Amino acid sequence: MEQLEGFVVQGEEEKVYLLKKALYGLKQAPRAWYSRIDTHFLDLGFTKNLSEFTLYLRKVNDELLMVSLYVDDLLVTKSNMKQIDVFKREKEDVFEMNDMGKMTFFLGMEVKQKENEIFICQQKYAKEILKKFNMEKCRPT
Repeated sequence: MEQLEGFVVQGEEEKVYLLKKALYGLKQAPRAWYSRIDTHFLDLGFTKNLSEFTLYLRKVNDELLMVSLYVDDLLVTKSNMKQIDVFKREKEDVFEMNDMGKMTFFLGMEVKQKENEIFICQQKYAKEILKKFNMEKCRPT
């Protein structure tokens, strides 16, 4: 960062301004992030779902790759792991990302995955609500 023209103080040319708010805290940051990742997905051949704008679909060789975007989290699903690995490499070329493995929690829901089955529950959320209202020891009736 450099001092702006007209604001340079004699003898303090090496000093710069201290930002009171980080750039990622700006109001337009989420919009800029969404615009950037949306453009990237469209460049990779994804189409945006018309009824859910955070769901992206890409069809390759009659197989469908689905990506759900929630802020900066991606939920990726496909029947073919090879296509998921290709997608991960495409993303790593542009964005810093971590593979968190199989989904265990998403939007307050606990997800347990086994061979040919997925179990979803909100037990953790229900316990947090009970704790919030001091009802952990209430009778379940």
